[in-house]
Amino acid sequence: LLATDTERHATSKSLYGDFKARISANVSTIHDNIRNNAYKQIMGSLQGKTVLHLGCGMGLISMLAARAAAKHVVAVDTSAIVDCARVVAEQNQLKNITFIRGKIQEVAAELPFKKFDVVLCEWMGAFLTNEEDYANIIYCRENLLAENGVMCPDQSSIHVVGISDYPYRRDNVDYWDNVYGFKMEPMKALVLEEAGACAIPRTCIATNTNLAYTLDIKTASLDKREYSFPFTLKADRKTTLHFLTFYVSAQFVDKTDKNFRFALDMRAGGPNPWTEVSVPLENQMPVNPNDVITGTVSVKPLGKLTEVNVTAECKGTVTTTTSTGRYYYTY
Repeated sequence: LLATDTERHATSKSLYGDFKARISANVSTIHDNIRNNAYKQIMGSLQGKTVLHLGCGMGLISMLAARAAAKHVVAVDTSAIVDCARVVAEQNQLKNITFIRGKIQEVAAELPFKKFDVVLCEWMGAFLTNEEDYANIIYCRENLLAENGVMCPDQSSIHVVGISDYPYRRDNVDYWDNVYGFKMEPMKALVLEEAGACAIPRTCIATNTNLAYTLDIKTASLDKREYSFPFTLKADRKTTLHFLTFYVSAQFVDKTDKNFRFALDMRAGGPNPWTEVSVPLENQMPVNPNDVITGTVSVKPLGKLTEVNVTAECKGTVTTTTSTGRYYYTY
């Protein structure tokens, strides 16, 4: 590919401000077999339809849809990677695809179609409503979706699981009790407020998984980004819980086309299309097999920051432990 003037004179600031334009971010997308296989399953159902792919990135899924005989695919992203994707599509003689760079609300007038049969968009954030694409998909639903058109995926769920990982807790939380002989309690307090994205080793999972909350984007509202939900977990061994981990899944089923089914699932502790997000329990929680942990989670998006309040309680066979915390997640 020939570099554009912007790319020739790119600086570290350019990359920090546009992470999707980094090669490393796109190589991981190419090798994401879980995500790519989920999209491959629906390609046959896109034949003859106008498709809007919001957040297309390097355009792999968009080009697969074009090659699968969609009537026309319009791929939109704010990243400069779109400029490269446009050249790739031209070199591969794909005539039924258009790449547009910008925010969907700002480039709507440039779209070659006023309405679309299918809108593809992974609108869910780590806490469902907390990222910008949540507002973007609702804009598409209200302004760009054809009558009887569909959004894929149209539902997303958040799951909760209990984690036992003393070495990680020791190295990242308790570490601040003694740093070269200094007590750094203020640092520890900050760590206890962080909701961090990190892959979870399968061996650290110490409870069942609870599918705790599902959001349907067909009826979702911009005015209701805050939400709460209860959860219930059951310990599967004698251990101590140090963290609660959250992860999302996404799905779509077309009621009129039995072959138009989409599922992007995660399993904590395995290869996943998204990274799990964990919060440390301020009060570590001793559990025995079959002990039940109950609690509530409230989510409050605040721009790039998301406030997550968690209360968890275990009335165990030996003792009762309660832990509450306010955490902040950034993306």
